[in-house]
Amino acid sequence: MMTVCCIGCGNMGGGVLKGLARQGGFRLVGHDHSRSKVEALDAEGRVAWAETPLEAARQADLVILAVKPYQMAAMLEEIRPALDGSKTVLSLAAAFTQEKLTQGVQGLCPVVRVMPNLPVVVGRGVFALCFDDPSLSDERKDAIRALFQSLGMAVVLPERLFAAFTSLVGCGPAFVCLFMEGLLNAGITMGLKASESRELVAAMVEGTARLALESGESFADLRVKVCSPAGTTICGVNHLERKAVPGHVTDAVLEALKRDREMAGD
Repeated sequence: MMTVCCIGCGNMGGGVLKGLARQGGFRLVGHDHSRSKVEALDAEGRVAWAETPLEAARQADLVILAVKPYQMAAMLEEIRPALDGSKTVLSLAAAFTQEKLTQGVQGLCPVVRVMPNLPVVVGRGVFALCFDDPSLSDERKDAIRALFQSLGMAVVLPERLFAAFTSLVGCGPAFVCLFMEGLLNAGITMGLKASESRELVAAMVEGTARLALESGESFADLRVKVCSPAGTTICGVNHLERKAVPGHVTDAVLEALKRDREMAGD
């Protein structure tokens, strides 16, 4: 049985451990500055507490680092005594490059970059996996791919596309929530209770996303299906087009990309 440890159990790291605890099949170890945060991940105690990052890394086959990018270099130095060729170090940190990760482990073990997004906390994450490390065996690639596919959707991308993935898919839930907040406010303005409007908007967005995934049709074609001639929807769509909303959304993603590249340069 593979032992997976996660150092840093906030939204992303905690979401991964929580999802793996739900499905079983792994021995799980967590470390965070707050022990209660680790213990809260699973009421049945399937996530063991490690007193220090080094202790967590010593126990694990797969070492997941879910700390902030500015903390990564120091964390790699702290766990380095526990690393050897039997382990794989996996980073969830944005803008912390493969080169920096490889330097941090000093060639003691293979490394993998993974970029998650927030829906991992409900088992519907979308993950980019970077398998650019030539020392990574096919067996380990398959095991890591299967692990993240069990938590949502996982795609293998070269590192050169990670900033694009981060800006689009990692940041995307915040952009979607902002749009949903606008719809929520409209519902309240029209007389719905806030709780009713929130539930209806969330269900509508979930259903629309499922329709797009299962139908395979373009977003534009699906939009046209809702827009009856001289109807209500086309009037709303025309307003959004006049306000250049699609272009502003594109610009928001590109602003996120710009910041990701600045952070990587730092």
